[in-house]
Amino acid sequence: MPPSGETISRLLGLLYEASTSPEQWLSFFSALNDCLGAQSSYFVLLDSEGRCDLLLNGGIDSAFQRAYVEHYHRHDVLLERFAAAKQRVGDWIGTSQSVISDREYRNSIFYNDFIRPQGLLHQCAATLGGFDGGVECGIGMMRAPGCAPFDKESVSLLAMLAPHIKRALNTQRALGQERSRVAALKQSVEALELAILSLDRRGRVVRMSAAAQAILDLRCGIVLDGGFLRASVAAEQSRLAEIIAGAVATGTGKGEEMAIRRTTSTAPQAGIDPLWTPPHGGAMVISRWPPSRPLRVVVTPFHSNELLLGDQPAALVFFSDPDARIGSRAAVLCGLYRLTPTECRVASLITEGRELSLAAEQLKITVDTARFHLKSIFRKTGVNRQAELVRLVCGLPCV
Repeated sequence: MPPSGETISRLLGLLYEASTSPEQWLSFFSALNDCLGAQSSYFVLLDSEGRCDLLLNGGIDSAFQRAYVEHYHRHDVLLERFAAAKQRVGDWIGTSQSVISDREYRNSIFYNDFIRPQGLLHQCAATLGGFDGGVECGIGMMRAPGCAPFDKESVSLLAMLAPHIKRALNTQRALGQERSRVAALKQSVEALELAILSLDRRGRVVRMSAAAQAILDLRCGIVLDGGFLRASVAAEQSRLAEIIAGAVATGTGKGEEMAIRRTTSTAPQAGIDPLWTPPHGGAMVISRWPPSRPLRVVVTPFHSNELLLGDQPAALVFFSDPDARIGSRAAVLCGLYRLTPTECRVASLITEGRELSLAAEQLKITVDTARFHLKSIFRKTGVNRQAELVRLVCGLPCV
């Protein structure tokens, strides 16, 4: 009996949910198994270099997954026959009985060492092409020996699902690549210790780096209040709100079109309440309680035309804290320039702004010894002044 329209609709819904939320693949495979009376189902992916992936599946034990990826896909006679059929006719969909005799299949290494130990026999599969990046894909379902082989209705259902499977997998690959790029960018920001926040169209903070979080956690001069940045000094808060409003307006595409009424008492405009057009952002300093030095703040627009995004950034805020401690670059300095542990510590203290005498005192060595290490650092890194050393170290990632 063919599946009902409600069942097909549910399968398609689960399929497209899985394309954006990979954890939903298990639900799709479970529903597919129930619909076709299968004990297990799977995707097998092969890239242009012959690497195999069987991670997307339902009902296959993890030990068998690893065994297939590491060894048995090279002995998979069904995969070979399915791929050969695809070479002849393009995307191919059918049953194991349509490509190999029962006797030949049962005598194969693949069946005896991989399929039979799982208590399985019959297969219905599709070999699909047209994926991004030259990836080849196969989807299949398996039944136990005591069950009837897959019939024409099973093949028809798989044929109906095939184009949707292609779209779902291509969507997942595209989103996965984007997530990887975002993760790489985030790691780069954290490694360079950049203090950055993003603001939405209302000026609310939606994302921040660890360095920015550390500054706000101090609650010194500037805080996060209900998701919004707030300066402790009233005049600075007014200026901060002004440059954020300008940056957000520009970032949301309003820019010069957005006018804000602002009361003024300055002649000759006194009492007129003129229209004020927001600028593109700005820079300012935020006062902090001694002994902390003022925090430097730069606000700039961020343009995005993706209307479907809920919390898209409209502006970026950069913090520069003159009192922030520079993370250790010891491992990088050692790897790049073969600095000794003591030389790394001297370089770190100099980068933090310490005078050589204070660095020597903290390291419990003489100034002459510290000077000797500094000269060695200069020679190994190819710099001639402490300012060049600071610039070099600050440009390295903190890993």
